[in-house]
Amino acid sequence: MRLPVSIFLWTFIATLVPLVLLVWGVTTYSEQRLQKEISREVDENVDSLIGEMSNRMRYEREVVEGIGESQEIQTMLNALMASSVGIRHPELTSMRINANRFLAGLQRTVPGLGSIRILDAAGNTVIKVTLGRVASPAFESLGQVNYVEEEFDSNSAFLDKLRNLPSDQISFMSLPLAFGDTLDEREPSTLYAVRPLRNVDDRTAGYVVVNTFGEQLDQILSFSPRPREGKLMVIEHNPGRPDRDGLLLFNDQTDLDFVTPFENGDEPPQRYAQRIDGGGLWQDAIAHSNGAYLDRDAESRYYFQEYHPYPNSLASWFVVVKLPANITTAPFRDIRLSLFGFGLLALVMSLLIAGLGARYFSRPITNLSERLKHFADGDRDEPIPDDSRTTEVRELQTSFRYLTEQLAEEARRRDRAERKALQQAKLASIGEMAAGIGHEINNPLNNILTLTRLIERQLPQEDKGLTSDMTDLRAEAHRASRIVRGVMNFARQMPPEHQTVRVAEWLSEVVDRMEPEAMEADVHLALLSSTAHCEAEFDPGQMEQVAANLIRNAIHASPVGGHILIQAECLEHSVRLEIRDEGSGLPAEVIDQIFDPFFTTKAVDRGTGLGLSISLGIVQHHGGELSLENRADSGPPGARGVLASVLLPRHKARPRVTQPRADTHLPTTKP
Repeated sequence: MRLPVSIFLWTFIATLVPLVLLVWGVTTYSEQRLQKEISREVDENVDSLIGEMSNRMRYEREVVEGIGESQEIQTMLNALMASSVGIRHPELTSMRINANRFLAGLQRTVPGLGSIRILDAAGNTVIKVTLGRVASPAFESLGQVNYVEEEFDSNSAFLDKLRNLPSDQISFMSLPLAFGDTLDEREPSTLYAVRPLRNVDDRTAGYVVVNTFGEQLDQILSFSPRPREGKLMVIEHNPGRPDRDGLLLFNDQTDLDFVTPFENGDEPPQRYAQRIDGGGLWQDAIAHSNGAYLDRDAESRYYFQEYHPYPNSLASWFVVVKLPANITTAPFRDIRLSLFGFGLLALVMSLLIAGLGARYFSRPITNLSERLKHFADGDRDEPIPDDSRTTEVRELQTSFRYLTEQLAEEARRRDRAERKALQQAKLASIGEMAAGIGHEINNPLNNILTLTRLIERQLPQEDKGLTSDMTDLRAEAHRASRIVRGVMNFARQMPPEHQTVRVAEWLSEVVDRMEPEAMEADVHLALLSSTAHCEAEFDPGQMEQVAANLIRNAIHASPVGGHILIQAECLEHSVRLEIRDEGSGLPAEVIDQIFDPFFTTKAVDRGTGLGLSISLGIVQHHGGELSLENRADSGPPGARGVLASVLLPRHKARPRVTQPRADTHLPTTKP
């Protein structure tokens, strides 16, 4: 992209974009303010509506309390107790007439009371008054008492609910549809208020059951103003009743009222909130209790608030107001459309300004570019001009000098990398040479051992001197053979054959094999508890060689009577093997050499200096880490020792070659 075009783009972005973002931000902020104002207006309206409904529900509860404490009902307690056991009280008829007259008059005086029942202790209906009409006791029972409705002793669940109601408060529950207040297969909108009646012996003699049908609630909701001409809904949330959970009690859009279940026989409208917007509204309302929900088509926004109309009950109502979703976006649509016209005008003006500015700013930068090309071609005698009036161009000159310094430093790093690669190639050559020499030496050693055995057989038994010399000769040949074997193992670098291994069992077998060497050195091996049922993927033979080398080093470094602690810990993604001895630690002067091939501080007959080198190669081929460090934990005075740690991945991993880590605190002989 040419410089004039770049200047034009930057001018366009620097002028138009901030202005557009500013206007867009202001309109968005104003839209959010309007959204908050509408939310506040809706919340205030819903709060007022809930307050009116709450007052009405409280008044109805007070009426139910008054019915239960009225003289007409209290005088019937003994008759109710008798009827519950099938005994007809001699004054039941007169008591029933007085109670019917009282309840019918109460319904004419207090508007909104739908049905009032008086049940005996067995749950049978003794008195029923509906909308001022008294129901006659036309149903005979097995006892001598006639009931207003059929005996209901087959529904044990309902009877159990009645018996378990708190005696000192009003409870709210659903009655079986067999009571017949609503049309067939329709649930009443409100729950029944049930007040237990207690006699002088503090026994439950009966129940007052009242349902209001919801006429007064319909009046409150119908005459309540709708914010922004929204649609109002009331939904019941009843976790204990799946058939009522999500039940629509009131809905402006479908002309659904609280009294709908008690009116006409038409097909009832859709009455479950789970069907609104695929259940999205209902799930959001249950999760947040109070808030707003935008439907999936972004056409409507629902504001909802939870209200608890029934004290001491899990059932609650959601009062929902539905508004068009574009009620907040429509006023700002024209403002945003005008931004496009303004942007087109700004684009033309930016073109003119950019054309003039490009000629002034691009000339010195073009000259500098030509000089840099000459420098890259090898013409480094031509000086870089520093007479530009532009600060940025002068900074380019400084950057060019910095570039030359970095190029020189990069050349030095490249030289170091080449030297390192050369050293690695030398080590590889040493390994190949060691393998060849080991193979050539191994055959003569085998011949020497064979001839030694033949000579020993032919020596006279009384010649002790020659026999001792031949024994020493054979021992030296065996030592040379071990050295050759170590050299060849170091050179081979065989890849591991991964298997799934139970770590605890594998480590126990390794320790058992090393026990004779420890006993010979009078050193105690202590296998601490390993993680039970821990499994990992590695080559058990190669890792046994690593563990045996580390344990053998610990045995050689430990004093007589010392202890070596061995432990395997299973982590989430790796296995850690730790071996602790009680020697005096690693000396500082050998810390950088302990992993070098053929380096050892042991006696001539006790090591070749290849054990740690081979172990390091095996661990790294498994993708793990091997480290040696001086211990600082508790122990006998002066017995600090060395901690050898192997960290292996639990699953097969790529080989890794890292610098082995070894720390030192106190001098000692290499383990």
